[in-house]
Amino acid sequence: MKTGFVCDDRNALIEMLIGFIIASLRRKSEEMSVANVELAKLNKLDTGKLPEASVAFVKNDSGKTLARETIIKYTPSLAYAVVQELDPSIAGKDILVKNEDALQLKLITIETVKENRRLLPIAQQFHSVPDGRHAECHMTDVLATHSLGRFNLDLKKNVTIDSFELTDSWRDDAGFIVTDRNTYFQGTFDVKKLLPTLLPSSQTISAYAKTDFDAVADFDSTVCGFSRDAYLQLLLASNAAATAVFVAKSSGSVDGYIVGSGERINHLYAETIELAHALLKQYVLSLKLTTVTLFAANGVWECEPKAKREVHRRHTRAVPSLIKWAKIYALNMGVHIV
Repeated sequence: MKTGFVCDDRNALIEMLIGFIIASLRRKSEEMSVANVELAKLNKLDTGKLPEASVAFVKNDSGKTLARETIIKYTPSLAYAVVQELDPSIAGKDILVKNEDALQLKLITIETVKENRRLLPIAQQFHSVPDGRHAECHMTDVLATHSLGRFNLDLKKNVTIDSFELTDSWRDDAGFIVTDRNTYFQGTFDVKKLLPTLLPSSQTISAYAKTDFDAVADFDSTVCGFSRDAYLQLLLASNAAATAVFVAKSSGSVDGYIVGSGERINHLYAETIELAHALLKQYVLSLKLTTVTLFAANGVWECEPKAKREVHRRHTRAVPSLIKWAKIYALNMGVHIV
């Protein structure tokens, strides 16, 4: 009889531990899903206005938006996805949805048990997705189909995401299986420590004028490998997104430019490291900043930031090869591919 009590106690303890582990994993999954949105909220530019952008929603029965994601198609086969809203009620949870139209999904139910797909045939495991998935996985699927097409016979269709955290669901249920060649971070720099590390340049740096747009757009396309005039027009015309813009010009052409909103740098592209440093110096001195924050690839800046946070970049098919990383010193993560 005593042995039975011990056994019962052990079983109860095991059940309690399993429940605790499951609850902890759910909380972690919710936190990681919220981190997907956190990066997008740092930026004020409404990219949903762009002609190359599509926006998907998950709504409940009453029409309340529970999740929103935007995808920007920047070539016929390449796109960049950003999760912009995610309600705590569905964050990190598998949900069932139905299509109301091409880009609007309706929440049917929140799943409490994850589908066990290990018993399915191997082909079905690898070539299908579970019905219950995170909201961002559902939205990415419909957006990729809407923007890039349903068929992918030439295996070129590719979507990229950035996040401070990545859930297993992004990899297992949404197909973001390719790790980028670069590693990225968001860094906040102390200007007093940053300035002494910047290299000098004799090239003139001037404030951006509307007459510079064509030259800026031409230079931007050499960095990206594609044209994005509509995006640049939105960025440079937005008082909220661009409080200061400086360009480096020579012989009528632009060799580099910087766009920022207060302490946050959106873009910093330049032909040389000296030009990039001169542009940043002009920016921080003109705005009389004490700190500056930017997204960059690791290894670009000599100065160590006083605060640093890793950013994860993943792709569904391959690492895009058209971007000229040697010219990029700060990129607009959470808004565009660079």
